[in-house]
Amino acid sequence: MVVGEDPETSAMAGQWLVGGRYRLTERLGAGGMGAVWAGRDTLVDREVAVKEAHATEGGPGVERILREARAAARVDHPAVVTVHDVVVEDGHPWIVMERVHGESLAARLERDGALPEREAARIGLEVAQALAAAHARGVLHRDVKPGNVLLGSGGRVVLTDFGIAYIAGEEALTRSGEFVGSLAYTAPERMGGQRPEPASDLWSLGVLLYEMVEGGSPFRRGSMEGTVGAVLTAEVPPLRRAVALAPVITALLAKDPTARPTTRTVTEMLRDVATATVPVRPSSAARSRRRVWWAAALFGAAALAVVTPPAVDRFGDGPASGPSPSASPAPRTSPKPSPTATSGYERVREAEFELEVPAGWRHHGENAHAQYIYTSGEYELIVVPGRDAVADYTDDLMTYQREMEMELQPYRDTEWGTASGLRTLEVDGHTSAEGQFTWQHGEVLQRYVRNRVMNIDGRIHVLVASGPEAERDAVSRLYDHVVKTYTPRS
Repeated sequence: MVVGEDPETSAMAGQWLVGGRYRLTERLGAGGMGAVWAGRDTLVDREVAVKEAHATEGGPGVERILREARAAARVDHPAVVTVHDVVVEDGHPWIVMERVHGESLAARLERDGALPEREAARIGLEVAQALAAAHARGVLHRDVKPGNVLLGSGGRVVLTDFGIAYIAGEEALTRSGEFVGSLAYTAPERMGGQRPEPASDLWSLGVLLYEMVEGGSPFRRGSMEGTVGAVLTAEVPPLRRAVALAPVITALLAKDPTARPTTRTVTEMLRDVATATVPVRPSSAARSRRRVWWAAALFGAAALAVVTPPAVDRFGDGPASGPSPSASPAPRTSPKPSPTATSGYERVREAEFELEVPAGWRHHGENAHAQYIYTSGEYELIVVPGRDAVADYTDDLMTYQREMEMELQPYRDTEWGTASGLRTLEVDGHTSAEGQFTWQHGEVLQRYVRNRVMNIDGRIHVLVASGPEAERDAVSRLYDHVVKTYTPRS
């Protein structure tokens, strides 16, 4: 058979034998390095997957696919694809592997979007255990990404494609200065030319977890240069859906590889989330670790709750519509509604300000970035009472809002966004700037944001109300009420 000839268009379709025993039936997928075929081992009557490499004898592709087979064969673990055989036919290499019925994690994310935290933790746990087994055998995967994680029947998770793996004791396949891997999932130290270590695979696992829970890649940009720059220098975008998984994701995405947790620690943390039988609140130890890890992440809103409270009117307009969602314990006791609060709201008195928020919302207190956060389901309110001094930035609050405000960084980092209604105004003797922002990922409009920054006695106060783009009116009602009731306290 000629290298590259397609059995599907050949007269031998369904009859083509590789190595005299592996009958190919259909192509399951293809990429730049080769293709994967469904087949059957005619000797033992077993289903197999057969991976061909677009390479010829003596070329670098042959050694790469042979190394893939050796790397996977070294690791005996249920979550690592099993290699049955390697065939070199007419100088053309083929790997014969177990057939995993199911789909890739990439395909599932493309179809379903973000996954529930417990499911993401379960998948991440299996990948972490596979990596632990590989690292114990001196194998670094170096290409952990959704396309290389297979979701099989019965909930099985399989890490596959060890094509660019590093094997301890073997000569590197790549020359000095040459890079292989998937940029958006590659650890910053690898891009910087450092020797890969287990921590580099764990970074990739952190990106994988982020994408599963948040529904998008944290570092992928529209160009190769942009992606590399984001991995090397950009802070982790805010975690808006992650609650129980926030500490492990934030820790894994530390730029410094020595600051990342060990595989054993990651495994324990993921197991806690994956096996929880009730909505998981981070332990006190995890909350303590989170405070440390937050210091390394710009607006790492890791503690945000996205669990909807009991059916209450979120915006003071009557009973909530739709089925009653289940409640999760609040991180701390919510302040009791003030007798003077507007119906459906409660008066919140913090050390630096007071305002009214919808009754029943979760109160998260002040985080490491001087943000007070209140949430209900997909709705969120962020209050920043004078964190930044006007003199340290610019007298033009519109410029601060557009270019410097930390709370709008996700908008600036998104693939596409719009801003409208931008204006400056004078209210109660102080200057303000406000605007409306819409975040979009791909073709899907996701978030609608109302934002105001205010110069109050030389400090910048920030109010951010956000929610589903399809529910702009509800977000606007929340924003208008918060703006009307916000009062700094001296």
